[in-house]
Amino acid sequence: MKRSTLITAAMALSVVLTACVTTPASVDRTTVSAAVVQASIGAPRLPTAGESYLDASWFNDPLTVDRSVQTALLNNPRVRAELARLDTAQAEHVQAGLLRNPMASLMALRPEGGGRFELDYSLMQSLFDLMTRSRRIDVADAAQRRVEAEVIGQLIAIAQDTQAAYYETLIAEAKVQVQREQWAIDNQGLRLLQRQASQGAVSAAATLEQQAIASMRAHELQTAEATLAQARAVLAQQLGLSSTVPLVLPDSLPTFAFPGLDAPALQALAATHRPELQAAAATVDQARAEQRLQTGGLRATEPALGPAGIRESGGLALEGLSIQMALPIFDTGRARRDLAAAQIAQAEFTEEALRRQVPLEVERAMATLMAAHIAVGHADHHLYQQQQLERLAQQAYDQGISDRPRYLRASRARLDSVMEQLDAQQARWAALVALERATGSAALAITAPPP
Repeated sequence: MKRSTLITAAMALSVVLTACVTTPASVDRTTVSAAVVQASIGAPRLPTAGESYLDASWFNDPLTVDRSVQTALLNNPRVRAELARLDTAQAEHVQAGLLRNPMASLMALRPEGGGRFELDYSLMQSLFDLMTRSRRIDVADAAQRRVEAEVIGQLIAIAQDTQAAYYETLIAEAKVQVQREQWAIDNQGLRLLQRQASQGAVSAAATLEQQAIASMRAHELQTAEATLAQARAVLAQQLGLSSTVPLVLPDSLPTFAFPGLDAPALQALAATHRPELQAAAATVDQARAEQRLQTGGLRATEPALGPAGIRESGGLALEGLSIQMALPIFDTGRARRDLAAAQIAQAEFTEEALRRQVPLEVERAMATLMAAHIAVGHADHHLYQQQQLERLAQQAYDQGISDRPRYLRASRARLDSVMEQLDAQQARWAALVALERATGSAALAITAPPP
């Protein structure tokens, strides 16, 4: 067997063996699903490949917060777009493990004026590509982990945004009901004053003042209805709907279960489950892997090796090895080294900043939730007092001791307390979602009395 044939066979065998080493693994969505379930209430599932969107019958029942989150994950196209990023990362991972195709060259030469033909040929395989395959796979591994963490973060954000939009919509509906009651009471007071003014019992100024109050209340009602329309639109968008018509919501807010605020446990939960931390760590690994790939003598020269030969029509044949490499004269690789070092420093500092930020976010979310929960307690007590005052005013009016305007003022004060209670509940639900965002987990429904 000729030497050139042996060389070619040896090169082909080495290329095949190298291509079989550390074959990239297929993408596994189990980790993503588990992370989303951990960070979402109700343990929802993600859509499978080729699964259709939800049909209209799904929306016949009133939406709970758990069902809303599940609807968003199954029906929002953004979820499937994020899951498609996993397939993209896997394809890039596979591409990183492939070797470049060998480069073949062929030249047919003939002296000017005629003569024998000369055939020059070669088959070159990049040694840089061959010997740095494991480094490219390391870069792709880190990039795939980063993309996976980013996808988890986006899916969790969709679930938590849906949860927040659900609470906002319920609160907005409750506020509209209260505004309608207030508007009705103010109109009752206006009609009463108009009758009294016609009888000369009150002045026209008092009637005009009540008209202004009724007009202001009508404006507040329109504002509340606009806020409700906006909240329903946001919720429908999170659920992947093109209209708010399919939304069927319950008539009351869900019961709030105060979570057990164990600071060390919540901090450990955040350190384990925050996808931003995982993405930052993967970014550091990717930058270091890029440094190993983009620096060194192989990267500077990018050698290639292969069999080459010359054949003449007269029968002369020359065969042997050919090597090609870049001469690091203009591009010495210093800029690539500096760039890699800067990217590593940027990734490490970003990771450190995030590691310091996460505990602060958990601490702030805990304090905000505690303050909001206490505020709800005060609002509940204030509402109870106003209800008692309204009951006493009604009894006095029924017994003829007091007049109707005093009873209407007590009713207005009670409705104002209801609005304060709704504002406090809204802040508490928002604080709970903020704590889930800070910890990266929804495993907070540990029913326990507040400290």
